[in-house]
Amino acid sequence: MLARVQEAIRRYGLLGPGERVLVAVSGGADSLALLYALDRLRDEFSLTLTVAHLDHGIRPDTAEDLALVQGAAADLGLPLICDRVDVPALARAKKLNLEEAARLARQEFLARAACAAGAGKIALGHTRTDVAETVLLHLLRGAGPRGLRGILPATPPYIRPLILLSREETRAFCAREGIPFRDDPTNEDRRLLRNAIRHEVLPILSCRNPRAEEALARAAGLLAEAEEALAWAADLARAEVSREDGLDLEPLRSLPRSVQALVVRRAGEEAGVVLAQRHVEAVVEAIRRGRGEVHLPRGLSAQIGSGILRFGSPDRDLALPPAWEVPGEGEAVIGELGWAFSLRRVPRPSRLVPPNPLIAYLDPHRLVLPLLVRTPRPGDRLRPFGLTGTKRVRDLLMEARIPRWERGRWPLLCDGAGIAWVVGVRQSEDHRVAMETNEVLRVEARRL
Repeated sequence: MLARVQEAIRRYGLLGPGERVLVAVSGGADSLALLYALDRLRDEFSLTLTVAHLDHGIRPDTAEDLALVQGAAADLGLPLICDRVDVPALARAKKLNLEEAARLARQEFLARAACAAGAGKIALGHTRTDVAETVLLHLLRGAGPRGLRGILPATPPYIRPLILLSREETRAFCAREGIPFRDDPTNEDRRLLRNAIRHEVLPILSCRNPRAEEALARAAGLLAEAEEALAWAADLARAEVSREDGLDLEPLRSLPRSVQALVVRRAGEEAGVVLAQRHVEAVVEAIRRGRGEVHLPRGLSAQIGSGILRFGSPDRDLALPPAWEVPGEGEAVIGELGWAFSLRRVPRPSRLVPPNPLIAYLDPHRLVLPLLVRTPRPGDRLRPFGLTGTKRVRDLLMEARIPRWERGRWPLLCDGAGIAWVVGVRQSEDHRVAMETNEVLRVEARRL
């Protein structure tokens, strides 16, 4: 067994010389086998070990688990950090199921204990058997390559030195070495899906293939490699479509739909949210349409419109300067808005209809300097080119299908008399080029 633990440590780079390691010990065979194996390898790797035990407060006999762990720590001369959490009460308070609450309590406890012990790694007793069970569990839930990786050898700060060993091997090691352990009776409850897989599904598969567990673990390893390759490819694709303000929809739409989904997942992770398949599909569909907003966990949303996809908060703070002054001629870059403007006087064109919506022709004689760029304010109105009455800027933006989340920071070109141009949407009748004007101000806007 020790040779397999050494192999796992070296193959996956789990430990380096001189590391401080917190060993999570529940009192079961796997965690105690882990503790004694690492103790045997303590000198070889110059390890400093600390034992950690959490009483979840679920069973009435957990004091016996603690006594067993205390005995093991004393036997090896190792320090012990222990605590108790009322997991059922935590589950009720946070509206979680018991398994989720136990996982949360365990993570918080181990983080505190590792800090107290000065440990950079936390060793867990997951085995190859746990990997096989997790693969089947995730398969039944319809997981993709990421879920079908099962349990990885390392997910910092956690390491799993027993990942090449079966549960039978850890129990045999404890029996051979005279290491007492306790079986958690809750692991026999077959109403829990993982327990049903452990006691019913895996035995059936093993009847057909005695090495079924090993085969499932091997498949998980191959899927982990595939997922790594997919992540690498997604990062390359994302780099190709990235802009300062988000992802460029045009090249993104040219990618195969499956690659779009990978890019969306990676972009979501960068924004701090792990996307479920339904969220990914909704975002990809919005990419196809070129507009939309998909609400995501943690109060975030995917915002698709104006040629970009970006992840952010629907109600993000729009604290911006009141306005930015732009020259009568020249260049102006407004980084806070993500826009730039080029202004120059040119001879009056034969047609005053701009070649694209991001160009406007204004009459310099009708402009009241200075020129400013600002964002919309409540009550803003404009007399659109060719009309006699006024319209609300908010309505103009909505009619132009400017995404809701962009309307609050959409640029307006203004002078001392009012709004001259709702950029890319409508020009003002009050600033139209007069018949006698031979030279016009050409204003071109562009996104940064």
